[in-house]
Amino acid sequence: MIPIVLAWGALEYFYRHVESNYSYKHKMVTTHYDEIETLVLGDSHAFFGINPEFITSEAFNLSLISQSLYFDELLFSKHQDSLKNLKNLVLTIGYYTLSQPKNVKGDTWRKYFYYNQMDIKAPIVSDFDIRKYSLALCRRFSWSTDLLRKYIQDGTIVSCDENGWGNYYIDKGKLTLQKHALQRAKGHKDGLMDFSQNTIKLQSIIDRCKTIGCKVYLVEMPVHKDYITALNPEKWNKIESVCKTLESNNRNTTYINLREDYRLEDSDLYDADHLNHKGAKKYTQIINEIISDPKNGF
Repeated sequence: MIPIVLAWGALEYFYRHVESNYSYKHKMVTTHYDEIETLVLGDSHAFFGINPEFITSEAFNLSLISQSLYFDELLFSKHQDSLKNLKNLVLTIGYYTLSQPKNVKGDTWRKYFYYNQMDIKAPIVSDFDIRKYSLALCRRFSWSTDLLRKYIQDGTIVSCDENGWGNYYIDKGKLTLQKHALQRAKGHKDGLMDFSQNTIKLQSIIDRCKTIGCKVYLVEMPVHKDYITALNPEKWNKIESVCKTLESNNRNTTYINLREDYRLEDSDLYDADHLNHKGAKKYTQIINEIISDPKNGF
């Protein structure tokens, strides 16, 4: 048992003392409360695709890989009262965002990092779950050792810049975009069409923004055409319909649909549904033009 206990203790120390994307973003947002005017939330499409460097207002990207709308709402609820100068909230909407239930597969270990490293008291984290108290038990041992090796090699496991942008999707991935589109689409086919709970969450975020004079931008990021055609067209249409309804019913809300944007080039994409550094610059500038337009005010 001694080697097992030593390995557990070493990994626990590692997770508690080495800065991660979770702890780094929490630190950066809380130390820049008075400066942030534009806040970005969402999953990996926002993490890699929206670079605050190209937003003219003071911006911070609080998105994380596989971040569900469940945690978007909890994060915004936690920080909204402290963001005294917040004018814009940018929230990305993907194929599965509105149908994704809470406590999905991606949250099975991430929820403990939100709890311990971002001070998010998520109800889905049970007091009787031992992983709530030990981050070393949250992930597979092989994943943890891979992360430890990365830290030894690079001196950090933080994979975003000081503005929260995920800055390592450079150029294009190894797979062809067409092949990757089919693989990604296969993994995203969830068969879920009930948007009711997540629509309520979005409306809750929008209503909170109204109370602080903040505009909301629901953004569908550009993706490869083969990714779109490989997925359910009925669901795509329903996503657009819900976002348009939210825009129509709320004066502070603007829907930006870049899903099939004519300006997208293959060289803008890292893979079928993520922008690379070139695409992030291009589309952040496009989004910035919209959120900077006075006509999008209340």
